[in-house]
Amino acid sequence: METKRNLKYFTAPPINAGTIIGLVLIALGAIYAIAFGRRSAFVGILVAIVGFAVMIFSSGGKSTDSDIDFQIAERVKNLQEMNEKKHEVYEKSFLKQRKPIDLKGYDFEPKESEFYYKKGADGVGRTNIYQAVNIIFTSEKVYLLGRRFSILDESIDEEIEGQYFYTELSKATVEEKEYHYKKGDYDMKAKYSVFQILKDNGEPILKMCVDTGADIDTYTDQVTRVIATRQKDLAKRAEETAVRRAEFRAKVAAEKEAEAEAVAAGKSPEEIEAAIKAAAQALEDAKKQAKMAEIEAERDTRRKQH
Repeated sequence: METKRNLKYFTAPPINAGTIIGLVLIALGAIYAIAFGRRSAFVGILVAIVGFAVMIFSSGGKSTDSDIDFQIAERVKNLQEMNEKKHEVYEKSFLKQRKPIDLKGYDFEPKESEFYYKKGADGVGRTNIYQAVNIIFTSEKVYLLGRRFSILDESIDEEIEGQYFYTELSKATVEEKEYHYKKGDYDMKAKYSVFQILKDNGEPILKMCVDTGADIDTYTDQVTRVIATRQKDLAKRAEETAVRRAEFRAKVAAEKEAEAEAVAAGKSPEEIEAAIKAAAQALEDAKKQAKMAEIEAERDTRRKQH
């Protein structure tokens, strides 16, 4: 990370003495070439080239928008692969309703006291802190892995990591905010968004500034929907498991009761075994009858609704 050049990106004035001198030389060279014709055109072009070189040299000590973007891209590449390896989760375990997503953005609410902001020539607002997180969804859990780092201070480089059951979670939210900086006559505003995934108690498992746009609204809705859907599915699965366990316990109890009665009646081993099977079959028949009654009740309800 080229921290010194990055600092100049935020602090150096957009037009310095070298830039002004370069522009003047370029203008003079162009005028000279036009005014004195072909014979002196070479001199004019040479002066313009010198002016251009002065401009390039004067700005060479600071990073450009593309320099910043490249450094950040190098820091956050392969996040999904790293997330898969760290949590030992691979594509076969991904939730079909929601593919992994990447969240990223400049931090406008840093905990550090040192804060810089600049709107680049490309119209993108940048700060000195950047965050990126990959989120993987499986049938049981949500897995997070990301980085939060400074482009000015190498010591600020944190890992964002966690894994959570859907039953712990509540929803995702996004809030649009505005950064406002005013110093003297200089008044600057920048919009940004804060994305969160919340637990049932309102505590965020993830809170970060992200790029504002339609994508983040879509992600927010989809994550909330996935949480609700998985909670419903898991609750249904838990209920079905509880029913199966209760049925198994009832079957065991009925078989034990039938066996005890047969033994007390002095029946043969074959008769005892037959009694146990009869008790189990009676329980199974009762379960089927209850299920049929439930289905018939649902049909009656639908008929009445129509």
